[in-house]
Amino acid sequence: MRKSTIIILLSIVAIGVFTSCNKNRTYAQRLSDERKAIELFIDKNDIKILENYPKDSVFKANEFFFDTSSGIYYNVIDSGNGRRIMQGDEFYIRFKGLKYLSSSDTATYSNIQSLQPEILVYGNTATYSSVGWVAPLKNVGDRAKVKLIVPFNLGLPNDNQLYKTAYYEELNYRFEQ
Repeated sequence: MRKSTIIILLSIVAIGVFTSCNKNRTYAQRLSDERKAIELFIDKNDIKILENYPKDSVFKANEFFFDTSSGIYYNVIDSGNGRRIMQGDEFYIRFKGLKYLSSSDTATYSNIQSLQPEILVYGNTATYSSVGWVAPLKNVGDRAKVKLIVPFNLGLPNDNQLYKTAYYEELNYRFEQ
């Protein structure tokens, strides 16, 4: 009787351990979920993905360039004033309309009204709050405005940790000399 009780208890514990482990999604599953969420967002918003960056740097409102080197999707709203960023330049980020694509979080975030913008130094990745914010800089200048779709692994630390894909309705760049 005692042996059968121990076997039953061990079986229950083993089943509990295996089922609790199955609730956690693997990284590959999360990447697959993210890819599906991005595709759904693109379809739902009638977005056209460009494989080549427009020679004239002019985008239609629903055109996004997929930067294969970074994994970021972006649309240039305004290319800026022509001044390009240089290694070591400090630049400021302000954004509005931050939404998460595959999350129960339905809020929209902004730092436009904040007293302090995000401050980064071009070429110093230790200062990058989000690697995704830097990708468009090779094609835009000071005072540029872009829309971004940022995969969780290139986003803010919290986005990365919680596997949240971000969409920025508008991200503004300002360079300092």
